[in-house]
Amino acid sequence: MSGRKKNTCSKLKHRVTLQQEIQTPDGQGGYIRQWDDVAVLWAEIVPLTGNYPSSRGGGLEVFDAGQLQALMTHKMLIRYRSGLHAGMRFAFGDRLFNIKYVANSQQQNETLELLVEEGAAV
Repeated sequence: MSGRKKNTCSKLKHRVTLQQEIQTPDGQGGYIRQWDDVAVLWAEIVPLTGNYPSSRGGGLEVFDAGQLQALMTHKMLIRYRSGLHAGMRFAFGDRLFNIKYVANSQQQNETLELLVEEGAAV
């Protein structure tokens, strides 16, 4: 191996917004859930195929709040960024991707591989 780093820049063609949940007290013992923009990043979004076909590839349908909703699983690749964790999400146009798992690719602090779900809100 030549020791050269693999160029992932050409794969990162989707502009996504990283968001973090903010909980504000509502004054009645509960809270109001809002999403705050953290950063705008370049990402690769790859739909993962599954046993449940849908119009966008693999996925399945789940009941949430008494309604049937489609749920899609994707893999995303971004440049390394500290502080990113499950529970955050990405916005891509009108689509939302909930982060379920974060892996530091080969522990090199160069890229992060993420398992995300699109569809039903968390």
